[in-house]
Amino acid sequence: MKIGNAIGVAVVMGLALTLLPQLASALDFSKDELTSLQEGDTVKKPLPASRENGFYGGSGWVVIDAPVEVVWRELQDWRSYPEVFPKTVAVKELSRKGDRSLLQVRMGHKLLSIVYHLDLQRDAENMKINFHMVTNRAHDIEDTRGYWRLFPQKNGKTLVACVVAAQVPMGIINLIGPVMEEKIERHILGMPGNLKVWIESAHQNSYHKMMASAK
Repeated sequence: MKIGNAIGVAVVMGLALTLLPQLASALDFSKDELTSLQEGDTVKKPLPASRENGFYGGSGWVVIDAPVEVVWRELQDWRSYPEVFPKTVAVKELSRKGDRSLLQVRMGHKLLSIVYHLDLQRDAENMKINFHMVTNRAHDIEDTRGYWRLFPQKNGKTLVACVVAAQVPMGIINLIGPVMEEKIERHILGMPGNLKVWIESAHQNSYHKMMASAK
């Protein structure tokens, strides 16, 4: 499957929730998936072609116990990404113009390290961040693109969606071996869960204390 086609499928997967912001109206979820979200788990929806020929893609969903404004701010704190997302070594903002940013991303693994650049565009009105790889800058993977989307929920919580597709060179896949393929997919689709842990951890204790004192 070409990555452009994969992204088309991924966008369709997320379309229902872009139109239905309330969790109770999330018709894209099964009953079990809704239960998982309500219990704080990450729901992962891989595309049918994920883990084939170096392609990984799908969507990850989680409910974070923080208002959408807090999640929106934390999602754009690039410097914290090495602490938030596993295998992320560094994320550096090389330039910013209006709602667009150019990021350099470094990922590390015991067998290899990779670098690529992302063109990222913020849509504050819809609480959405689109991203795609910049092909005319250094990149050790073939492509990656997708978006983050935030949906405010009742009781000050936020439903977070990450739709992503990535094409990894087969040379890398052959190097890391088939056992790692499932881990790569789990890592990519599990990013909303990593963000949840970060925001709900001690890092955000001051925020929760402030909210408790305001009641």
